[in-house]
Formats: sequence, structure tokens, C-alpha cells
Amino acid sequence: MRYGYSAHLRDDVNSEVQAAWRSQGIVNIAVVAEAIRLKNLAENVALEDIEYMVMQAAQFYGAAMELEGLTAIDVTTFNPLSEDGVTIFGSLDAIEDRPIAYDRRPLDQIQ
Repeated sequence: MRYGYSAHLRDDVNSEVQAAWRSQGIVNIAVVAEAIRLKNLAENVALEDIEYMVMQAAQFYGAAMELEGLTAIDVTTFNPLSEDGVTIFGSLDAIEDRPIAYDRRPLDQIQ
């Protein structure tokens, strides 16, 4: 992480965090950081660094934060089967061939 961020980037972080907090009552770290990154592409700052700055600003203002851990997964290319054919979710729906989460399976199938 570098520390020499421009005043324009820091102002964008503060204004976007305040705008998200006022409009929604919560700051979605990933969404706000991506919006800031797109507005400041010329500065070539890593998304992770901007997320850290957004989190610091949200903490400074005492805003509620939403952290999304799965924002980097492209759902259109997600394959529920691992390379060896074992499902990540536990089983597949035989009719629609889609994964079934453990908490949605019938009780007699949970081990």
C-alpha cells in the first residue's frame, strides 16, 4: 500500500462515503470503493487500497459498513462443481441440475 494519495482522491473518498451514509444509512465498502476507483482511473490505485481508505473514512464518521466477500466472483462463469466433480454445496438438484445449499436440503438428507 502506498501513502502518497492525491488530495482529489482523498476528497472523493470522503464525499462518496458521506453521500452513501446519508442516502442509505450504510456504507457498502466494495461498491463505494469501485465507484471511486472508476472516477480516478488515471491515478492507478489498487482497489484494495481504496477499500481501505473507504473503511477508514466510514469508521471516522461512525457509519455502519457492509462488507461483501463475494464481489470478485463472476456469477455467469461460476461452476458449482470443483475439478474433481465434488460439489461445493453438497449436492445437485436432479431435475434442474443446480446446486442445493446445505440449509435448503430436506432434513433426511443432512448428515
